[in-house]
Amino acid sequence: MKIKNNRDRANRIKKMLGLTGNDDNNEYYRVADVICDLMHYCNYYKYFEPDDDLIHFDHEYNMALRFYNWEAENEK
Repeated sequence: MKIKNNRDRANRIKKMLGLTGNDDNNEYYRVADVICDLMHYCNYYKYFEPDDDLIHFDHEYNMALRFYNWEAENEK
């Protein structure tokens, strides 16, 4: 799927995560579940190299806000 706009971004994540109200191993029930698991992921995994630091959720969240705001402001 080629991403052309913010609706495409939303549809991509919906397809990847499920978010249809099922709570099972194949999809998420709600966005809060995704965020919670991302926080766990950041606590247990490092960036791409073994010597890199753990991923800091707060930093990633702040970056995501910047990306989101830029994409929302520049939507065509």
